[in-house]
Amino acid sequence: MNDLALEGFERRAKEAEERLARIEKKIASKSGGGLSDEKLSEVLTVLYDVRSALGAEKVKSQNSARKQDALENQVKKLEEENSKLRYQVLHLKRNLESHLNGS
Repeated sequence: MNDLALEGFERRAKEAEERLARIEKKIASKSGGGLSDEKLSEVLTVLYDVRSALGAEKVKSQNSARKQDALENQVKKLEEENSKLRYQVLHLKRNLESHLNGS
């Protein structure tokens, strides 16, 4: 996951958490439409579940970003090693060709 996608996800998650907090506050004050205690409890349960899911997805996203960074570093190191090996093969090949042609 690139930085822009991660930043976008984090921004949307933060906005969702802020909206949930406002809704919870509104419901808790019972100014949100006069819900019965039973309905209020159901709505709060759903909101808490959503908040929990958002938190879990945020953690997964952060873990994925860390894994991707680690993999990108590993790819970079392997590409550097590959480049060095190609260079060595090129010179060994030239050396071998010049040795065979000189014999």
